[in-house]
Amino acid sequence: MELERLVCNSCGAPLEVPSSAKFVTCSHCSGVLQIRRTESAIYTELLADIAEKTEELSERIDDLATNSELNAIDNQWQIERESLMVHNKHGKSQIPTRGSSMAAGIIVTIFGCIWTVMAINITSSSGSVGAAKGVFPAFGILFILFGIYNSISNFKKAEKYERAERRYRQRRSEAKRS
Repeated sequence: MELERLVCNSCGAPLEVPSSAKFVTCSHCSGVLQIRRTESAIYTELLADIAEKTEELSERIDDLATNSELNAIDNQWQIERESLMVHNKHGKSQIPTRGSSMAAGIIVTIFGCIWTVMAINITSSSGSVGAAKGVFPAFGILFILFGIYNSISNFKKAEKYERAERRYRQRRSEAKRS
């Protein structure tokens, strides 16, 4: 059996091991060593160091996996969030809220009521005939209906946004815990 001469990586003591050996225990320091062989060198490495490095690498991999999952969740949320945003007439995106949907609906409905009352007063006092008496007040009714529809629609969008945001936060929280 052919022996190889090595040095203990822990205490520096000389070692002689069979060429087929993969592990050795140092007779001087009792360190358990792994024998590493490359094309140009043979050396020992303390198994405790290997275990420590393996644990560190495992923790890093876990951190990277968690960060990757969080990034994926964040990217999905950004896409979903953009689809749930409301856009004003200038194309600016904003988060839909229950309050703003109610306020906008109330404002448009009040405008419609004022329009209708004024149109009825104008058409009845000016002696308008036929279609004019019904057309101008009808615009006010359309404003009122539009205000109510818009308010309900945006209120639903706000609720949908809030549910989606809660799901996003929950998924993110669960990913952090695991």
